[in-house]
Amino acid sequence: MRIAGQMATRVVLILLLGTFAAQSMIASSPALAQESDDSLEQQLAEKYAPIVMLKAQAAPCDNTGEQWSPSSVDIVLDNPDVVLRQVGNGDPVIKVAPTASDLFGLSEGFYLDYPGGAFAPGCIYETDFDRYTDTQPGDRRALAYAHVARQDDRPDQLVLQYWFFWYFNDWNNKHEGDWEGIQLLFDTGSVEEALAGEPVSVGYAQHEGGEKANWDASKLERDGDRPVVYPSAGSHASYFGSALYLGRSGSEGFGCDTTDGPSDRVPADIQLLPTTVQDADDPLAWLTFGGRWGERQSGAFNGPTGPADKERWANPIDWHDDLRSDAAVVPAGDSQGDVIVNTFCKVVEWGSGSLITLKTSPLRMLVTFALALLIARWLVRRTVWDRVAAKPLVMRRRAGQIIRAAGSSYRHNARALVAFGLVYLPTAVVVGAVVGVILQLPVVSQLVALAGNGVETGILFVVLAGGVANLVSYVAVNAMVAAYYEGSANGEPVAPRDAVRLAWAKAPALAAGFARSIAIVATLVLSIVGIPWGIRQLIRYQFMPQAVILEDLGGREGLERSTELVRGRWWHTAVMITLFNVLIALSGMIVGLLLLLIVTGIPLWAFSGLVTLVYALIVPLSAVAQTLLYGDAVDENDNEVDENDNETVRSDLTVSIT
Repeated sequence: MRIAGQMATRVVLILLLGTFAAQSMIASSPALAQESDDSLEQQLAEKYAPIVMLKAQAAPCDNTGEQWSPSSVDIVLDNPDVVLRQVGNGDPVIKVAPTASDLFGLSEGFYLDYPGGAFAPGCIYETDFDRYTDTQPGDRRALAYAHVARQDDRPDQLVLQYWFFWYFNDWNNKHEGDWEGIQLLFDTGSVEEALAGEPVSVGYAQHEGGEKANWDASKLERDGDRPVVYPSAGSHASYFGSALYLGRSGSEGFGCDTTDGPSDRVPADIQLLPTTVQDADDPLAWLTFGGRWGERQSGAFNGPTGPADKERWANPIDWHDDLRSDAAVVPAGDSQGDVIVNTFCKVVEWGSGSLITLKTSPLRMLVTFALALLIARWLVRRTVWDRVAAKPLVMRRRAGQIIRAAGSSYRHNARALVAFGLVYLPTAVVVGAVVGVILQLPVVSQLVALAGNGVETGILFVVLAGGVANLVSYVAVNAMVAAYYEGSANGEPVAPRDAVRLAWAKAPALAAGFARSIAIVATLVLSIVGIPWGIRQLIRYQFMPQAVILEDLGGREGLERSTELVRGRWWHTAVMITLFNVLIALSGMIVGLLLLLIVTGIPLWAFSGLVTLVYALIVPLSAVAQTLLYGDAVDENDNEVDENDNETVRSDLTVSIT
């Protein structure tokens, strides 16, 4: 027993000494300790590896889809097509096919230059990317660089970052190379505790700012522990869902980002990044590169700096705290507000393209601008701008006189005309409610499902219904304005309510004429081959509301009378009607764009309501001009009839005398 006890004591001592020795080795060996920490960080990075939703392409080089995917920087390193340049003296080439070692410690005075030109990318960047990554059609891959970040003054919190390297940024600010990403915030400073727990918040980078959400927020889509990221096609800003997003600042980006589907679901592979790299021979030596990951250009077109030069690398929690809680989503539909927003997207895109043209071909830009001014001047000088009264309605007026008289009359009768324009508001509400009800009908739901894409078909239905609502409102406003000016022309003061009553009394005739015109024009246009005739009839029917109200005609007779008045002056009528509508549309667009730029915090539903109100105030001006154009057509038509009658009388007299 005694011997056994001694042996047991020796075993315990040996075990204790072994444990102590192992701990001493780990403590005295930074390499082993670092390896252990790296293993835990790798586990954390793998656990929350993001899933990237890449907007699908309809065909190769389709820039409405996502042309690239997050990849390794290895595709541009040691690549004979890529060169390293130094800024100054013509930006000479320092190294062809630069390696990670070549980039080690270089400052911002250096940049990588890819094959192709960022201002006219064509398809070369997509083609090269597919070649460098050996990407086959339908074979999408993604890589995320993971980094466990800490902030010195916030030791009780930890951040797990995922950095995405994109080969090209094909957005309003086109440039080679792009670094985007997301990060997860933990309320612990320990990797072990982070592994055992879960994040409290996530932040998605979007241009110069970003958006955050709580880990349990409904807008955050997750596959288990893996957050789902929706990169915007071309710009690669990271979003929480599939939609069209509006940006009006540096934080949001200036323009529109789209992440709407269909999308390819691509789980990201992970490569862990250290906080610092000390050795030029380290495969990750590129992390210390302070230059640009793309060709050097001015302003927003410059290639981006790398992760270690971003604010959120060293101060990830401060960056996270400054993120927005939401992003402006553009709703689907056909409200005037949506039209303005989509126009804003196109205007920003056009402005970016114009800036690129100015930078690459300044002479071409100046010539185009000069030609536009000359054409505008020629059009203005083609007509007469003398002051004329809006009464009586039936009298000859030149185009400039009609525009000037309409503006002057609108100012003097603004209260009544604005009251007529407000018919837009209840019409929009009623049509919106009707559309909502119709979309819920089983028959309509089945038709939408049969169309193959319920969301897109539903949007198309709303767009068509919204267009009809605008036309109905436009006809109603024209009818009320015509009734108001007819009474005024007779020297009798007309109250707006009396004009409304007269228009309402003629509502059946107006509805019949409107329905008949829509049926005829739509049938011709939908037949494709009949599009020219559809356009012809559309112009011929423009005076139907005035003819029904002012000549007390039925719907069909009103269309026939309008056709008679337009005959022989179709082009004049078409140009004038188009001009009226363009002026009204531009006025509404300008006001809407100013609202978007100045009142950046306004909710889109409120913006849509304000824009609809603006159109309600402006549309009566077009109705006044169209009514004066009707009076011009009537005067010309009646004079031609009188001349024909006189000619007939003279012919009869000549025959009698003979």
